[in-house]
Amino acid sequence: MKITNLHNLPEAVYNKVARIREPIKDRFHVTDLCNAPLMRYLREKHWDSLKEDASDRIWALLGSAVHYILEETAPSDSFAEETLEAQIGNATIVGTPDLWHRGIISDYKTTSVFSFLLGDKPEWSLQLNLYAWLYRKNGFVTDKLQIHAILRDWMKSKSLQQPDYPSIPFCTVTIPLIAIEQHIVNWLENYYRNPMEECTPGQKWSRPTTYAVMEKGKVRAKRVLETSEDAEIWLKENGSDKMYIETRKGANIRCENYCQVSEYCSYAKGEK
Repeated sequence: MKITNLHNLPEAVYNKVARIREPIKDRFHVTDLCNAPLMRYLREKHWDSLKEDASDRIWALLGSAVHYILEETAPSDSFAEETLEAQIGNATIVGTPDLWHRGIISDYKTTSVFSFLLGDKPEWSLQLNLYAWLYRKNGFVTDKLQIHAILRDWMKSKSLQQPDYPSIPFCTVTIPLIAIEQHIVNWLENYYRNPMEECTPGQKWSRPTTYAVMEKGKVRAKRVLETSEDAEIWLKENGSDKMYIETRKGANIRCENYCQVSEYCSYAKGEK
């Protein structure tokens, strides 16, 4: 995989973000198991042809810096940034949890306020439960999972005006413990037997097409509905001659903007 530097980032920044882990046959990281088998399959198959610009990894650099600092100050009786491995069949599962301390796995996220307001993401739940599975396989029991989120775009003014807005640029979210081994078994089975299976809408970060009833001269919609029929009915019952229906076309956000292998994905090509 080639990391370009189209925006001439400083050499120190480029050198750090250009360190990319190459996939190894039958060795799967927790991040792989949080995504679709198709993504890992295409990444491994086309590794030498993949390209990404260093500018796309700036936020990852910030997250790495936070992890590095907090690793230095972890409690003395904890495991910080310990790489764990476990076998399941012929596959090796690998993960590096941020912190295990007295039965609690903590993961630090540098994220946006918007992500926090949406609640925990499915991939967060998968990630931490996979870490708990790895620790269990290595002889350590986990009783609790938690996300410590540093909110990079937090604004004090909004915290004083909006009751649902975080009061400080930091929050902790508890993640439920769930049985995860069957997920691993199913993922590996799909990878080895049917790696070209299409990603799910959740994995694509799909946004459905909606229909907004708009009023001429106004920016905000009067009503947003899921079907054109519902929008027509609402407009007929509540509208005026100044209103019209605007189609807001759906998109697969990840496929279009954030997937490293979309260039080699037949599903993404078909949608384009």
